[in-house]
Amino acid sequence: MISKDARIVWKEKNDLFLLTHIQQFIGENNIQSVRQYQQKLKEFPKAAPSIWFITERFGSWDKLLIQLGKEKPERYCWSKMSDEELYKVVKDFVNQEKIYSQKRYEKEFAHNPNVPSLYTLKKRFDNFKPLFRREKQGFSNIELLIELYAEIIRLGLEDSLSMTEFRSRTTSEKLPSVDTIMRKTGKSWEELMEEIGFDYRKIKIEKLIRNFK
Repeated sequence: MISKDARIVWKEKNDLFLLTHIQQFIGENNIQSVRQYQQKLKEFPKAAPSIWFITERFGSWDKLLIQLGKEKPERYCWSKMSDEELYKVVKDFVNQEKIYSQKRYEKEFAHNPNVPSLYTLKKRFDNFKPLFRREKQGFSNIELLIELYAEIIRLGLEDSLSMTEFRSRTTSEKLPSVDTIMRKTGKSWEELMEEIGFDYRKIKIEKLIRNFK
């Protein structure tokens, strides 16, 4: 005798059942984000609907939260983030998920509102292609610093030393991301600038003086 499969077929359930079930799953597991939801589903793959299903049925994770009476997390308000903070959110996500193309990012974004859309990136950065560049391996710290210096000169940034502008404009095929350089060398952007011969603090003070005028 063939036993009946007791697993829930989500598409056959109405919205009220789904919302109640997802609400219970979120509450029992203290889930605060879509990423935590996905991670918990890896532990219990049949316990709740997938993010793909939620997007198909409710439009997005955020729209689901609205129906559940939850507010969209403040950290998703990208306009309140600085360029550096926004860049780091995306770069961390890209590195973790090994995303090396805008097309793949757009596909992943459809199921993961923890990151800004390509449209948002286009509005904030003149050049966000470096976000999806595979990071080069095998450079010594000295080689990284030499290439960093050369790229700053090539971009004409020696009078501003802006990390944000450097990130958005660099096209170097040799350099990894700024975050990788800082992590590998153990130095902040300011320390890196001083290491390669620029007086970063002087430029920073001059900027502040100009802003107050």
